[in-house]
Amino acid sequence: MFVRRDLENFVPTPEGRMHFVKRGTGYPLVLLHPLGTSTWAWHTVIDSLSQHFTCYAFDMLGHGESDKPSRHFNIPDYARALDHAAQVLNIHRGHYVGNSVGACLATEMAASYPDRVDKLALVGCPVRSPLTGAQRLQESAGDYDEDGQPKPRTSEDLKMGSTFVDPRQDWVDATNRTRAQAGVWVRNLSETLAYYDVMSRLPLIRASATLVMYGEQDGLREGEELLYNNIVNASKVALPGQGHIPQIEDPEGFISVLLPFLQP
Repeated sequence: MFVRRDLENFVPTPEGRMHFVKRGTGYPLVLLHPLGTSTWAWHTVIDSLSQHFTCYAFDMLGHGESDKPSRHFNIPDYARALDHAAQVLNIHRGHYVGNSVGACLATEMAASYPDRVDKLALVGCPVRSPLTGAQRLQESAGDYDEDGQPKPRTSEDLKMGSTFVDPRQDWVDATNRTRAQAGVWVRNLSETLAYYDVMSRLPLIRASATLVMYGEQDGLREGEELLYNNIVNASKVALPGQGHIPQIEDPEGFISVLLPFLQP
């Protein structure tokens, strides 16, 4: 199984321990997962990427093997915890690749800690107005039970939500496993994300280059032009036939686009 419980794979932060998976040697590459998942979201590509970089796939606090925060957390809080972890691990500057909420976290890192981020890849980044956050949360209330725990998703749910274009059962099972592992922090992070103003952070990004990536059939692709037009030194690409987590659906296609962007 990809995620291990080795003690050496945890790093302390003021808000709790963060779990990470490290592979390879070379220039640092930080990988940040989508809402409700974990380092699992990178298991299909980390070995290929680690042939060129030292890869660090982190579980966000509240997710995966990482500790659950003891208070409300917003996206800048997640970024501060991640930056603390990165400094402890001597990741003083590196490339950052984030998928979905991980892309928002990567954006916040680039905006708040510009000296830390070299190249930036935003995969399936949600770009939505915080003014409509309450409405979106109300629409998604049925995704959770009365205790705030995420309900299991079916293959059809994941297909309709464009998470995957053609979901395999093992992807469905892994998604439900990681969502259950995060528990109420799926909803907590979803609420935080709903009010995060990603557009206000874009002018602060000074990465040497930014790649805006979406699966061609990702329902969040509406944000593609907004990101591309508001980030300095940005390029964009749509991955044919893919959904919201393209590195799982088509690892080879994902690598064929990401790797040339990251390499000198």
